[in-house]
Amino acid sequence: MKYADLHPNIRIRIITDFFTDLTQKSIIPFMAIYLSIQIGASLAGLLLTVNIVASMIVGLWAGYWSDRIGRKKLMVIAQSLQVIALLGLAIANSPWMDSIIVTCLMFLLSSLSSGITVPIANAMIVDVSSEHERHYVYGLQYWTTNVAVTFGALMGGLFFESFRFLLFSLVCLESLATLFILIFMIRETMDKRALDCDDASIQRNILKTYWAVFQDKRFMIFFTATVLAVSLEFQLDKYIAVRLKNEFTAQLFGSDISGLHMFSLIMVINTVMVALVAIPFSRWIGRFQSRSIMTVGMLLYTAGFTVLAFSNWAWLLVSSAILLTIGELMYAPVRQVMLAGMIPDSDRAAYMAADGLSYNAAALLGSLGLTIGAFLPSYAMAGLYILMGLGALIFFRMLLRKAEEQNQHLPCADAS
Repeated sequence: MKYADLHPNIRIRIITDFFTDLTQKSIIPFMAIYLSIQIGASLAGLLLTVNIVASMIVGLWAGYWSDRIGRKKLMVIAQSLQVIALLGLAIANSPWMDSIIVTCLMFLLSSLSSGITVPIANAMIVDVSSEHERHYVYGLQYWTTNVAVTFGALMGGLFFESFRFLLFSLVCLESLATLFILIFMIRETMDKRALDCDDASIQRNILKTYWAVFQDKRFMIFFTATVLAVSLEFQLDKYIAVRLKNEFTAQLFGSDISGLHMFSLIMVINTVMVALVAIPFSRWIGRFQSRSIMTVGMLLYTAGFTVLAFSNWAWLLVSSAILLTIGELMYAPVRQVMLAGMIPDSDRAAYMAADGLSYNAAALLGSLGLTIGAFLPSYAMAGLYILMGLGALIFFRMLLRKAEEQNQHLPCADAS
């Protein structure tokens, strides 16, 4: 499998998604600090919560309508809103104007745009990819996302505090270029024949559509497994970061390092490994059975987080960071392939929007873990992580086993 062999829409989306992620990650992590200074921590927290909830709601709306009127129209609308939002942010933080009210409104508009784009872009990839291609596509997408996060954080760190107007202007130009690419290069991918064959689906209103989605037992098992798995990742910058700050002191390479230094080292290891090995690694593991990849990946991923929950031995923590990164590189693309294979053609974007809610639920569990960790000892938190990881693995394997059994009854099925 080569990049040039992919559908043109996928090749374009991977590039544009990289720059979109770069834009978002150069702004969003630093907006919380900026808003806390400008309007106070409590009001800033409320505003960020409103942004998240609004993004969730508009994502569900976009998923529903994308399955009815097509992907491209809504993506162009969303990207147009993003251009307006970033232009407004640039103007509101320019040498000629300094408005916190306009900044808050444009930040909300940017969040709404992202909420619309994500489920539709994910559905578009499924529209034009085969099961064989998806292991490679999702591995490549995972790599570009992590690289974009790294460079976005670097850009934000360099420009946000002192050069916000320049930063917002640059990302606005990038967003404008993405809009022109969407208009002139992206083709519509929704198969209207799927709708013609499923009149009952097209006639359902938005509430009935998502009621049907959340009554899908296979999807809800997958949803639960995703929440359990991803919530471990959200523990890293919450409970684990706080625990290391409070408990960890050691020497590494002859130098004293604090808990915060160790936390930064763990993040660097994760980022560098993903940047260096994600693409060749995704090609290599694509030759193995999905259930085996998921099993080994989730066990490594769980083991890594379990050790981070209690250990204060520097080299063991470094080894755990390597293990959890390898585990994530294994399980994450398989999870995406599983999702793509279980959703009906007529409701692809709706299912993708519903899947996005699993990340919000995992984020809530991540925050809850910080609260629980204030009362439980570290070894108890490690035990909790084991239960969460094994629970996710059991649910994922259950679905993969059923999929393999179904494929065995299809003479032309690709059971890879």
